[in-house]
Amino acid sequence: MGKEIYEAAVRGVFIKAMRAGYAVEGVKKTKVANMPGYKEIRYEDGQWLLVDRWCVNPNTDRSAGTTTIWHDGWPVWFMSYGGHYPQSAIPFLKGALGHQYCCEGVFLGGRGPARCLVSDLPLSDGPDLIYVNECQGDFEHFSGKEKILAPQPLAGEVLVGYHEYWGMGLY
Repeated sequence: MGKEIYEAAVRGVFIKAMRAGYAVEGVKKTKVANMPGYKEIRYEDGQWLLVDRWCVNPNTDRSAGTTTIWHDGWPVWFMSYGGHYPQSAIPFLKGALGHQYCCEGVFLGGRGPARCLVSDLPLSDGPDLIYVNECQGDFEHFSGKEKILAPQPLAGEVLVGYHEYWGMGLY
């Protein structure tokens, strides 16, 4: 299998797994043995395995995680992310991520769209928020920062929370 075809297969597994992952309501999140504070979501499809594993410090809202894809028992792709979001912003974050994975189906750093508002998302309500994703690179090697902003009449857009991320193919 050529590199481009293999990369497309890995990217396809990522998109399918994310459509069934963190951003989807009701998805089973499992505590990780011997890693207090960690949760994970696993996606398996034949010889493919994706594990999204993260931890949150409840005292600070700071979080960090990794997403790794294995094929035939070997790691073939990796990403890490970290930052902070208040609990009140998580539903909007999940909406932005879910929109990118399910509606757009395009890889943009493994996170959400370049920009969206609460009003852009189906069945969304809540405070006026803005999601911004600044990504450099491609699926084989990328980095970026996503932010959730709140518009303020006198202050412009105020940062609510963010995650920085980076990743690369291991193929």
